[in-house]
Amino acid sequence: MRVKAMVFVLAAGLVTASVAHGAITKSRPLKTGQTTSYGAAGDTTAGQTRSYKDLGTGVIKDQKTGLFWEKKSDDGSIHDKDDTYTWSTGSPWSADGTAFTVFLAALNTPPCFGGFCNWRLPTVMELQTLADYGQGAPAVPAAFNTACAPDCSVTTCSCTGASWYWSSSAYRPVQGDAWLVDLDVGYVSYDGKKYDFYVRAVRGGS
Repeated sequence: MRVKAMVFVLAAGLVTASVAHGAITKSRPLKTGQTTSYGAAGDTTAGQTRSYKDLGTGVIKDQKTGLFWEKKSDDGSIHDKDDTYTWSTGSPWSADGTAFTVFLAALNTPPCFGGFCNWRLPTVMELQTLADYGQGAPAVPAAFNTACAPDCSVTTCSCTGASWYWSSSAYRPVQGDAWLVDLDVGYVSYDGKKYDFYVRAVRGGS
């Protein structure tokens, strides 16, 4: 397992535009989570305040982006925070790795996880909305890191592994690579699709 040395931050947080009465309603990115000011104007205040709702079914709804996120557990189930998966089995580098054929297949097999059968891997922009730059190890909001303890389930806790998570976004210059987000500190980078990394499912969006 490796991660390319070149690291980027792509976005401070995605909030999709909405359409109201035929017009586009502009929206602001989410707050970064940083609470200490180091002098730059607006560095701790810009953006929308984050808001999450635990649906009680192992699913968290992001009230700002409208995305529904899978909670992670520490109980050895398909939701276990420590499980890793591949993006692809190799050339032609299609989405046929265990992240798709094992993980998502399990979530989308009727009756389906949380009552929804359209779970997918998040895009790299969607995945980065989980990064909270006021936190670390893991760098996520409390909704994604609460009461995590051995044997806890998605209805009793919320866990996040402090490492790299696969997105569904392929890395354009190299066919065998895809984008990842490190939820230990909030880095964004890319690596080979045959490597094993964490995953978290999402649904919704446009």
